[in-house]
Amino acid sequence: MDLDQFLKLQDERYDPAARMPWRLSRSNGYHTRIPAGTRVHETRESTDYALALLRAGRLDRAREVLAAVTALQVTDPLDEHYGIWGYFLEEPPHAMGPADWNWADFIGVRLAQVLAVHGDVLDGGVAAALRHAAMSIFRRNVGPRYTNIALLGSVTAAAAGELLPEPFLLEYGRAKLTALLALDAFAEYNSPAYSPFLLEIAERARLVVTDQEFLAGVERLRERVWGAVAERFHPGTGQLAGPHARAYDDWLRPELTRYLAEQTGVPIGQRAGVPEGDPTPRLMPGLACPPYLVERFRALPADPVEVRTVFDGETAGTTWLTEDACLGSVNEEFAWVQRRPLLGYWRTPDDPAVVLRARMTHNGRDLSAAWCRQAQDGPRVLAGWWLSYDSGDFHPNLDLPPGSVFPVGDLRLRVTLRGNGVSGRDLGEGRFELAAGGRRAVVHTAAASFLGASAGWVLARDGDEVAAEVVLYSGEVRPVDFHDAILRAGFAVELLTGDERPTASPLTCHLPPAAAPSPASPAGSTSPASPAGAASSVASVGSAAPRSTSPGGRPEDTAAELGTQSRRAEGSGGAEAVWSWGGLSVSTPAHPTPFPR
Repeated sequence: MDLDQFLKLQDERYDPAARMPWRLSRSNGYHTRIPAGTRVHETRESTDYALALLRAGRLDRAREVLAAVTALQVTDPLDEHYGIWGYFLEEPPHAMGPADWNWADFIGVRLAQVLAVHGDVLDGGVAAALRHAAMSIFRRNVGPRYTNIALLGSVTAAAAGELLPEPFLLEYGRAKLTALLALDAFAEYNSPAYSPFLLEIAERARLVVTDQEFLAGVERLRERVWGAVAERFHPGTGQLAGPHARAYDDWLRPELTRYLAEQTGVPIGQRAGVPEGDPTPRLMPGLACPPYLVERFRALPADPVEVRTVFDGETAGTTWLTEDACLGSVNEEFAWVQRRPLLGYWRTPDDPAVVLRARMTHNGRDLSAAWCRQAQDGPRVLAGWWLSYDSGDFHPNLDLPPGSVFPVGDLRLRVTLRGNGVSGRDLGEGRFELAAGGRRAVVHTAAASFLGASAGWVLARDGDEVAAEVVLYSGEVRPVDFHDAILRAGFAVELLTGDERPTASPLTCHLPPAAAPSPASPAGSTSPASPAGAASSVASVGSAAPRSTSPGGRPEDTAAELGTQSRRAEGSGGAEAVWSWGGLSVSTPAHPTPFPR
């Protein structure tokens, strides 16, 4: 929505008692304990409202809102939540589960914009709040692999350094930006949520910072972001081809599609039915896409084209694109709800972009403790999956179950096709066809096993989604210690046109014969569900018999904020399962591995 529409909406919702507009809460499933749909007063949206009011010349109301927001900041330097805000008036940081320290960055940069463009309309109150926020950022000191917060924090600190003034904060902002620029690629790679946010931060930096050395660095990073977006943009569907490190939707949100069209001058269609995200208008002047990248949004440089990128350490992505379809994968990743380790799109007469993806779900929600390794050649991907311990459930580190004992009532691996006019067919011999328009994804499978119980793949349908899935467990909720949760599951998928024949070779999994027994659980841990108990509730449709399990597991490590980079352990490290199909192969740990944080 535009500025006038945003002001009208917030004016209608303005609560004089709170001096903030109200809204119905939007829960991301973590941090806030307030259920979605509850009437609340948001701190960040209220700060945007104040900025919009100042742009419209409505100083008195802007002062009211800013006074209310700044009063909600934790200002005691000895408090663990120093310098931050809660999401809502109704839920201060200490009441959250846990608090979100990024709010020092998100609200701090907005206060810097107030101060830089409109002056201190609170007679020192805005500057004081910005100082607390900047000091919180300095104290937390997020590393460069937390891409969006690293850039946001550097801009906020640099702005505070100039505006307050606090010279050491300007130097700190420069140092953070230099560390971010030193990386060859973004750890939060190819993100439809955070790539445009990085561009927004760069645009805001022009308003709040004057230091030319700093702004030159921001401009280099801005061009790098545009280059990364252009590299995997798929003109035929109007989507950002996979894989995605952080995404909130399966399709680009309308506000991002509009932004890309405005800044490139290239018409980009919006897929009907995709909800709007944040209704807040951009409260700073936009900056155009670098001219040398514009043509890439009109057409592919070749057809087909295959892009391979090392994102971070050993994390690498492969993306195949042709005129009407694309398919992307990452070589190793975990299955957090924001991840899209395998993602494809294609255009049909009924849908500008049907979407293909893979997921591991636990009790109906994406499981962060699940991992995959993948190999890709053109429109063909082979994937092997396993489980980790010392991980969260829905979030990688905010909801860690004690002792890594997970309450398992349902666990399944799915390859889904979603959109208008999708259909599915069991081709026999462990192969499934997920089709739409003139293309189809053929999924090749082999029997999976979980805790020693075999499970076969089946075809499933739900509304506008069709899936090939393996139900690894479904039944009475059982405590399962993920130190011992041996999972063997894999699949291959290939995108074919109507006249192309599927790959004939079967999917196989080989385990070393010299594998030792499984390591015992730590003392005091809860035992996993027995294989016999699991077998009574898993689907038994499938082809080959389950293969024997093997030991070991290889520890992984990471320097990334949310485990986006993995470093494979040197040496033998333990047995691995080797998946093979159609000339591709990939190995996975034969036993659960520690989650890298």
